[in-house]
Amino acid sequence: LYKKIYKADFTCPPWFSSGAKKLISRILDPKPKTRITVPEILENEWFKKGYKPPKFQEDKEISLDDVDAVFNDSEDHLVTEKKETQPVLMNAFELISTSQGLNLNNLFEKHMGLIKRETRFTSKRPAREIISKIEEAAGPLGFSVKKQNYKMKLQGAETGRKGHLSVATEVFEVAPSLFMVELCKSGGDTLEFHKFYKNLSSGLKDIVWKSEAIMEENK
Repeated sequence: LYKKIYKADFTCPPWFSSGAKKLISRILDPKPKTRITVPEILENEWFKKGYKPPKFQEDKEISLDDVDAVFNDSEDHLVTEKKETQPVLMNAFELISTSQGLNLNNLFEKHMGLIKRETRFTSKRPAREIISKIEEAAGPLGFSVKKQNYKMKLQGAETGRKGHLSVATEVFEVAPSLFMVELCKSGGDTLEFHKFYKNLSSGLKDIVWKSEAIMEENK
């Protein structure tokens, strides 16, 4: 699916008109520089056929009572967070947006300069096991762990060059039985993040999944 989206490999139903096919092809162009813009869409011959611009009622009164209630500090309007029973499901478009870092070999990358403020790895282990394993590996490194559903905040006890190192972690569901784990430096020094991640990775080897292609590259 990723390869098809990346290459814009798709077909339109036979009942689509030629004008619609051309417009859709330009909208789904994977190259931002040649992809059609919104102003160009509005001027497209197929789009303009039968199009009626929306009319807005400027004089209509809009009630902001509901909005004010959400941000009201009184106990009557406290907002409670919904407890997540499953990791956030990442769709194909969100997956493409992370493609620059979606190298399953990043966790064991020898050239530390390639790992910047964030990195990712995939796992076929259950999400709860992944969270537990990260917590287990971070403890001996002197990091406290705060968990909320499938998100974690790892806070270093020692003060580094730019304060305490802080790492935000979240588990995403990419497909059934396949999860992506994202770790981002949210505070502290980047070089210290590299060192921490290298040490953390040694305790996560048994949960990281590598594709057959990557395993062949490492031989």
